[in-house]
Amino acid sequence: MGNEIVTINLCREFRSNKKIIKALNNINMEIPKGVTAALVGPNGAGKTTLIKILSTLMLPTSGTAYVHGFDIIKETKNVRASIGLATGGERTFYFRLTGYENLLFFASLYGLPLKDTKSKSKELLDIVGLSDFADYPYMKYSLGMQRRLALARALINDPPILLLDEPTLGIDPISAREFRRLIKMISSKKTILLTSHYMGEIEELSDIIFLIKDGKIILKGTSQELKNKIGKIIEVIVPATLVSDNLSKYVVGIRANRAYLRIPKSLIDQIDGKSEIIGETDPTLEDVYAALIGSGPIDKGTRVKPVRFGRWQA
Repeated sequence: MGNEIVTINLCREFRSNKKIIKALNNINMEIPKGVTAALVGPNGAGKTTLIKILSTLMLPTSGTAYVHGFDIIKETKNVRASIGLATGGERTFYFRLTGYENLLFFASLYGLPLKDTKSKSKELLDIVGLSDFADYPYMKYSLGMQRRLALARALINDPPILLLDEPTLGIDPISAREFRRLIKMISSKKTILLTSHYMGEIEELSDIIFLIKDGKIILKGTSQELKNKIGKIIEVIVPATLVSDNLSKYVVGIRANRAYLRIPKSLIDQIDGKSEIIGETDPTLEDVYAALIGSGPIDKGTRVKPVRFGRWQA
């Protein structure tokens, strides 16, 4: 099995107030054919920058990458023909065109025959559940419908690789669930690299996870391999005023001046004597994020809450 995405010492620098900021710092990664990989990290870690470089929307400062065997710098046309791109902040569709007309337009940019494009567009609209809305103008699409149309557009040229940058950003849980179903349905035939802040989504979709922080890949592995890195989790209730700075990232919720924490068992000696240990449990991917990434944002809707203590709210 060959690698569909390879990065070699990939760097990207920006200048800000006469300072050089390294958005990507020697990124080396390999994603095999047919694998769904996830890039996980806080805002500003370099996720979107990497997606932009792999999709030829941005040049690296140094290093290079190969997508479907093509050099992103020297063979940009071949790279673009090999990928489908969908992002959470889509602004590329024409508001007055229908969903169907939008797909026809983007297919024309690939030079696809109109006859084939018409049937392909209808097929994709059916796959993403938009057949009944094919003739609605894009401006009337809900956010969830817009995301599904973006996925259809990413598939219009039947690319071997999909790059999905926070594809479910801002959509409701039902629409997000439907989007994940679509991704799982097509994943067996595609190589996918996605980014997301929703840990449940990452765990459900990904074969391999890359943790990125400050522009560097700090760890990679399957969900279970990453969980094994931190071991068992201790659930603890601590007086909120006694939570130390190095344990604050493990706080899930605070109520009545008491904080609920999920901390790696290896840190149990750092707990204050006035703490109440609730129990021991297996780690979640959110626990991995808190332990290895640190202060980056975790979506509150996915953060684990103690089942036996329903009064606790994040």
